Amino acid sequence: MPKLKIFNRDLPLHLVLLLIALPTFFPVFVMLSISGKDFFQYGQQPLLPTLPFNFANYEVAWSFMSSTYLNNTIIIGVGVAAILLFASLTAFSLARFSFPGRKVLFYFVLAVLAIPSTVILVPLFMLIVDFGLLNTRWAVILPYAASQSFAILVFYTFFYTLSKELFESAQIDGAGFFQMYIHLGLPLARPIMSAIGVFLIWLLWNDYIWPSLVLSDPELQTVALKLVVFYLGRGIPEPGQGMAASVISSIPLVLLFLVSMRTFIAGLTAGAIKG
Repeated sequence: MPKLKIFNRDLPLHLVLLLIALPTFFPVFVMLSISGKDFFQYGQQPLLPTLPFNFANYEVAWSFMSSTYLNNTIIIGVGVAAILLFASLTAFSLARFSFPGRKVLFYFVLAVLAIPSTVILVPLFMLIVDFGLLNTRWAVILPYAASQSFAILVFYTFFYTLSKELFESAQIDGAGFFQMYIHLGLPLARPIMSAIGVFLIWLLWNDYIWPSLVLSDPELQTVALKLVVFYLGRGIPEPGQGMAASVISSIPLVLLFLVSMRTFIAGLTAGAIKG
C-alpha cells in the first residue's frame, strides 16, 4: 500500500518527465520508420510508418556494413584498453605520489584538453605518413590510444580523494607501486573505469574525421566511415536503406549500454561524489 501511494504521488512527475523525453526519442522513431520504407513509400509518407515493412533494406545494408564490425572491434578494443591502462597508471602516479615536476605534468595534461582536435590533424597525419602506417589499423589505433587527457583527469580526480591512510598502511606492509595500483587502485576505480570505457567506445565508434583521413582501403574502413560511403558513395537515393544501415550501426552501442548500464551509472555517481 505505501508503494502504491508513492507511485500515485509521483505519477504527475513521471508524466512530465515522459513528455520532456519524447522529443529525444522522436528521431529514433523516425529512423526506425524510414528504415522499413522503399523509395515509393518514402515519397508518399516520409515520417510515419507504412506497410508493408521492407526488411530487404536491412539485408542490403548488412551486406555492405558487416565487414566493418571486425575493424571497429579491433581498433576500438585495443585503443580503449590502452587508454584505460596508461591513463589510470599516469593518474595514479600523479595523485598518490610526490615527485619533482608533478604539478607541471598535470597542468600540461589539462592544457592538452584545451587544444582543439582539428588543430593537430595535419601534424598527426604527417606522423602517420612518415611512420608508414597509412591504410593500416595502427593508423587509427595509435592516435586513439594517445588521447588520454580526459581519462587521466577523471582518474586523477578519483585517486586524489581516496584515503591517504589506506595507501600508507599498504606501504608499511611492504607494498610497492604496482602492488598498490593493482590491489588497491584498480578495484576501487572499477566503476569509474567502466564509465570511462563506455564513454570512449561511444565516442570512438562514431568518429568519422580521423578514419576518413588515414583509411581509404574499403576492407579496413570503420562503421562511421562506411556508413557515410553507403549514404553518399553509391549515387542512388535510397533513404530506407540508409536508415537501415544507421540502425545496424547503432545496435552494438545500444546493447553495450544495456549490458553495462548499472556499472556505467555507478561510475558516474562515484565520479560525482569524488569530484
